[in-house]
This record gives sequence, structure tokens and C-alpha cells, in this order.
Amino acid sequence: MSPVSRNRRSNTKKQQGNKKRSGNPASPKNIPTPRERLDLSDLHSGNPFGHPSGLSFLQRLAGAGSARPDWFGPSIEGLLDEAEVLLDAQGPRQLEDMTAHLLGAHVHKAVQDEHSLFLGDWVEELIDVAEREAREQLADGAPGGRAACLLLHGLTSVGSPAVAHMADAALSRLHPVVHGTDTGEHWPDWLGSAAKPLMTGDVWTMRDVYGSRIGVIAATSYPNGADPAVYLFDVDACGFVVLAGGGTFDDADQAAAAWCTAVGAAAADCVPQPLDKADTEALRCLIEVDLSEITIHGTESRAVWDEWFRALRRIHDLSDALQRHGSSLPTPLNLYQDIDVTPTVDEFSAWLWHEHGEEPEPEAVGALVGEWLEGALPDTADSVSPHRIEHQLGLINDWIPDHPATIGAKRLLPHWVRFLAQRANIPDTAAAAALATLATASGGGHRAAEHCRDVH
Repeated sequence: MSPVSRNRRSNTKKQQGNKKRSGNPASPKNIPTPRERLDLSDLHSGNPFGHPSGLSFLQRLAGAGSARPDWFGPSIEGLLDEAEVLLDAQGPRQLEDMTAHLLGAHVHKAVQDEHSLFLGDWVEELIDVAEREAREQLADGAPGGRAACLLLHGLTSVGSPAVAHMADAALSRLHPVVHGTDTGEHWPDWLGSAAKPLMTGDVWTMRDVYGSRIGVIAATSYPNGADPAVYLFDVDACGFVVLAGGGTFDDADQAAAAWCTAVGAAAADCVPQPLDKADTEALRCLIEVDLSEITIHGTESRAVWDEWFRALRRIHDLSDALQRHGSSLPTPLNLYQDIDVTPTVDEFSAWLWHEHGEEPEPEAVGALVGEWLEGALPDTADSVSPHRIEHQLGLINDWIPDHPATIGAKRLLPHWVRFLAQRANIPDTAAAAALATLATASGGGHRAAEHCRDVH
């Protein structure tokens, strides 16, 4: 339903070709072109449970994936040099955190340097080089071999199931070398647990005042209750559903405090609520969060990259934990198809008539509502967060400027924000911040820093 920008970069808009739309006449997609684009309707980018990345697909289709990116070599060499920090790990949780931060540092640098990523290829090559370095250096008694082994163990705890399997296979091949080399140093007893992080099934959720910044806290441990902790998923669903950060903490209160600090004023009064395992719809954000490369802007904070690999793994771990308790994560949806805008269009039109005696142009209302609802999690439809307003206005600015539907939709935006603020019953201060952001963004400015800070 959302209009497709005439000039929007492919990595800032999900490639959802052939979507069912609301018939918005202001969309350039509705204007016939001599050449149709590739039909990418079967791509569901970023789903944690195996759907392919649309960007990766497009890059390989164009031949970009045939050449090894030039950042791989220096990054992998540098990461393995820095891996000696893992020698100081005192337990599986510490090894896990150190590994996540090592990965995050190097991916963050690659993004800042504007490299094509291909993170799946990068981590696969990292495992291959780490195995080779461990094999060569362990025989010589060099500390780099031990560090490379610890990195592989770390990858078994923070990598996706596929990455963990590759790292574990490398460790199996190294087993004769590791145990056939007498360096005088013993491997810690806890190392065998590194590949076995568990989630207990205890989960808490939080939402900011607007409802579209979501925190999920899940209790974790290693075998026999070792290193108990909680893992925080910080998800921003104001625009595309993306990872905003996260990490491990000692307990739910500590994780909640960190999340509130990261979110800012909109989360000031948030308290974590225990999840009813019989109703896991509140966890839909974890199923729909895009952890592919397709929505990468290059402006993501370091906190995002530290958790990029681990968050995907922890979603799988949480799914396993819920299944052990007879529950499950929600079934994935296509947020870009078969969206029924009619009830909201009718309600907004009735509100406009009641509040202002105005009967708007149906075309403009349909276009505005369709854009707003497309791609949104079902329970964030009424969110008017400053970040969401800025995101939506950016999309609307890609419509045909002088089309009546574009002009009408922009004129209706202040009414639309007030309507949603009333319907969601948010505090007056939150509604005022939303309207202030609309005025600022409409003039070419940006939302205030305290709203979804550090999120592109």
C-alpha cells in the first residue's frame, strides 16, 4: 500500500514488488513504465527463520556477489589479532559478550567505510581463517591459536544456528590438534558449555508511550544454571521493524533501566510486564524484525552492530524455550499485503466531519491511511511517535508532488496525528511532541534527539 519512491535507494525500502496497494494514484508505481521491474514478491527479507535477504539476492543477481569484498581480509586479520582479549574471559557469558563486541566493532567499521557487506560470507570466511590460524599457531604454542579457538567457541554461542554449526564443525576438526598439543595451559571447564546458551522461558515486555519502540527481556543461563542473566531485545517499529540494540544484563530491572535510558523520555514510566506464554502476540516484533542487509542505512549505532548476530540467535533460543513450555512465537505475517484500510479510512473521515465539519477527498484519505498502515506491526497502527512521523513524511515526500492525493494527504497530516493521538489515548505531552515533530519535519528539519535517539 505504501507508495514506492521514484529515487528511493534499494537498501532503504523493502523490495516487496507486486504488492497489493490501496490504489494510491500519487504513487509512481501506478504509472505505467516501458519496462517492468523484477518481480520480487516472494522475498521476505530479514525474517529470523530463514527467508532470504532481498538485498543479498539483488546484489548477487547483479553480479556484485561474485567478487569478494575488499574489506574482508583486513577486517578478519584485525579481528583475529584482537581476539587475544578473549583469553581473559572467565565464563561463557563473558566470552559471549566479548565475541559479540568484536564482531560488532568490525562490521560497524565496514558500514562506516561504506563497503558492501555480505555478512554471511564474511563470517563464513572468518570461521575458515580462524580454524586455519588455530591449527597453525597451536602447533607452535603461539597465543593466537588459543585465541582463535576461543573465538570459534564464542561464535557457537552468538552465531545463528547455521553459523554456530559451522563454528562447531571447525572446533571438531581442531579437536585432535587442541588435545594433542601440550602448551602447559589447560582449557577452562566451562568452555564446553559455550555452545549451549539456554533461555528459561521467563519473558518481560515493555513499550514506550507511543507503542512502537519495544523492549523484550528474556531470562538466560548456561547448562546447570551457570552464568544466569537476561537478554534484552530493543526493537524499533516506528518505520521498518529494525533492531535498535540490546545485550546481556544481570537481571530484568537492570535491562529495563538500560532500555529506558536508550529510548529516552518516551519510556520514562515504562515497567517490564511479565509475558503470558499463552498469548505471545507481544513478541511479534521478534518475528518481523529485519535482520537482513536490506534496510541497512549506514547510520546505525555501534549498539546495533554489537547485537546484529546475537539477536538473531537469541530469537531462535527464545523460540525453543517457548516450545518447551507448550507455546510458540507468532506466525509471520506479510506486513505489505492484503491490508484492509477501509475501517480506518471510515473512522478518520467520520472524526474529521465531527471535529471540523470537513468531508475530505476520499483519494487523499485512502492514500494517507494506506501509507501509514503498510509495513506496520498490527499493534502499532495507531503509533504517532516522532520517529514514525518523520519516517512517514519521508515516504510521502516521494509521492508525485503536484498530485491532488499528495497535496491532500499532506494537508490532512496534522488532523491525522491528532486523530491517532486521541484514539491511542496518549498523554498530551506526547501528542504535542508528535505535532511539533510534524511541523519541524515538514519544514525539512529532523526530530528532536531525545526521540528514538541513535536510531536512523
